[in-house]
Amino acid sequence: MAEEFPSTALDSAQPRWSHRDPIERDNPFDPDSPQHSVWVAATRTARNRLRDMDARIATTAQVTLDPTVYRSQLFDLAVERFNIWTERGLAVVSTPDARHEYERWLERYAANWAGYVAETCPRVEAVEELTGRLRELGARRVLQARRQVAL
Repeated sequence: MAEEFPSTALDSAQPRWSHRDPIERDNPFDPDSPQHSVWVAATRTARNRLRDMDARIATTAQVTLDPTVYRSQLFDLAVERFNIWTERGLAVVSTPDARHEYERWLERYAANWAGYVAETCPRVEAVEELTGRLRELGARRVLQARRQVAL
């Protein structure tokens, strides 16, 4: 039987500008669980995508004092980090209960991102725009999770 998406992950849905994992525990699944190896593989994929993203940013990012350009780049970074880690979480959703817990985690993670950006970048305006983008991406993830569990 598949293990559920860990409800303990709710408390560690912490956004990071760095590659640091938003789930505080290394792997929230027991080593004997089938989800453990799925999580390991999905985490490896996420870290590779983060490295690729950083390499791309290193060549395309604009160093600017223009607040509009800066905000756009910052929000794109946050959305892509969110995208990568939420895809990893989706990889272990295989039951209705796991889907429900994943949805709760998505909501918390999106809300935490908005707070994190406001805290770490207090001069950046229109954080509501970022919140909307994250909620929209979260809604797409919910649909993916529902389809995945329905299969």
